[in-house]
Amino acid sequence: MAVPSEMKAWRVHAYGEEGNPADTISKMTLDTIPMPEPKPGQVLIKVELAAVNPIDWKLFSGGMHGICPVTFPYVPGFDVAGTVVKLGEGVGNVQVGDEVIADLGLVETCKTESPCGPAGAFAQYTVALASTVAKREGIPAKELVGLPLAGLTSYQALFTGAGGDFTGAPLGTLAPGQKLLVLGGAAATGAIAVQLGRAIGAEVATTASPNKMPDGTNKLDYMKKLGADDVINYKEADWSDVKAGANVDLIYDCVGTEEDWPKASKVLKKGGKFVTIANFGDAKSTEDHSFQAFLIKSDSEDLKKLVQFVKEGKLTVPVDCVVPFEDVPKVLTKSMGWASAGKLVIQVA
Repeated sequence: MAVPSEMKAWRVHAYGEEGNPADTISKMTLDTIPMPEPKPGQVLIKVELAAVNPIDWKLFSGGMHGICPVTFPYVPGFDVAGTVVKLGEGVGNVQVGDEVIADLGLVETCKTESPCGPAGAFAQYTVALASTVAKREGIPAKELVGLPLAGLTSYQALFTGAGGDFTGAPLGTLAPGQKLLVLGGAAATGAIAVQLGRAIGAEVATTASPNKMPDGTNKLDYMKKLGADDVINYKEADWSDVKAGANVDLIYDCVGTEEDWPKASKVLKKGGKFVTIANFGDAKSTEDHSFQAFLIKSDSEDLKKLVQFVKEGKLTVPVDCVVPFEDVPKVLTKSMGWASAGKLVIQVA
């Protein structure tokens, strides 16, 4: 498959005003740069669609520099759907011409010395580790492009897979008949977790507000539509009071409110877990309940399982809108407003 020597890519050249991602976004440029070359264990993907995640613009604030410093110039974006056009040495799980999706990975792409860095999804082509790529199994790109990062995060929170907490310990082990409480069900990660819990036969509760989404859907009704057995209006009631004594097996926190972990003991069964992707304070496990924070591990095997859930009709990732490649700064700004009713998708090819 013929590959050009250059490509277009949206790039960030420096952190903007401290703590202000919008300032950084306003200074992004659409540049013509040399085509990246896949190294051993990597694949070159022609990007069809990319999807936006809040982490894309949170990185621009500089607030995550201690965890994952960005090397400039930097191409943002992690969620990608496209076609493999070139293989690095030793790749055997995919072939040229395969339609794939991937979460390019935070640690894999941010720094120059990282395995694939600094290269992201908001470009005409991108490099990914073959170990992070999954075939689309005939499913349209639009239905899958928003799945990798949010899907892997929730899958690993609930079932561990390739994931682990910051000490390397296993995460959730949710099983049929167990009880799951998702804090922040209307978030992309929360909505996927509700569906995954339902798909395996767990009893699922979640928190949400009665606010309308941009498409007019009431968030409480939206959670019920996704399969939640119990939806708690957090504007009217405290989830820890509503679920007190419920003996929940796993609380999955997509919100990050510091007060939530101290309240969890009222709800969790003895030996239950509180797994968070948003609370990175000084919380510690107790004798009866474990507190675990983690960042996802991009992994093709976990992603394949998620693709299968979609193929079986057990999981959907709603799309708010599809915008042209030229509108990347606009769609990042829209993401900052937290007002989308699904994934924000960029049409690259």
